Amino acid sequence: MCRLLGVVFRRKFPTETLSELRTLSKTGEVPDEKRRGHRDGWGIATFQAGKPYYVARSVAPAFSDKRYDDAVAAVNKVPFPSIVIAHVRAASSGRVTIENTHPFIVNGLVFAHNGTVNGLPDHPGRQKGQTDSELIALMIADRFEEKGSLVSAVKSVVKEEIDERAFTAAILLASDGKTLVGYRDYTSSDRAAYYDLKMARCAESVALFQEIAVGCNGYLTEIEKREIVSVSLDLEITQSRL
Repeated sequence: MCRLLGVVFRRKFPTETLSELRTLSKTGEVPDEKRRGHRDGWGIATFQAGKPYYVARSVAPAFSDKRYDDAVAAVNKVPFPSIVIAHVRAASSGRVTIENTHPFIVNGLVFAHNGTVNGLPDHPGRQKGQTDSELIALMIADRFEEKGSLVSAVKSVVKEEIDERAFTAAILLASDGKTLVGYRDYTSSDRAAYYDLKMARCAESVALFQEIAVGCNGYLTEIEKREIVSVSLDLEITQSRL
């Protein structure tokens, strides 16, 4: 159970998006839990000259971690245009360790996930943690190497791996530094509001996010069930349904 954020920006990074994500680390809804918040770590990743790197990751709650402030300050210095993916975690599989903290960086890609996918095959020799999310990241990286298209890679993993298994949700964000790709699916209609994915189109940025109201006063839309969206560095948006 997590909350995630992806932003493509052509000018100064919209800092309020990370502030709102931090608020969710303390107040965000978690199904079947009395205590609110996504308290089991956080991570922020971006790109430098097309190569991904971690701005910071931590197993501490974002709302109480002073390193989060330093990370936001570092993001504000990222040369634009660029892409940032951030995540706050409420652990559902895998221990609360840095190896299990999203986003994951695999072979030039940054990846984050909300939901649980059961029964994924092992990926020998490459998995660092114990989460299904990291396995999905590894699969997408493999397909991206084969297909050369991030949208095609995500579609392939969804259709051939996730659709064949029991899962609560597959809310995915992935980027190769040139494109941000988002995907939304869930199994229970009762949980549709929780497993959301929205898009805010602003003058100089596009954000894909959950639950928070991104403060750019842009045009807000909801990504539909089994819809995939991609956003380029020049903010061109394409959407399709699987």
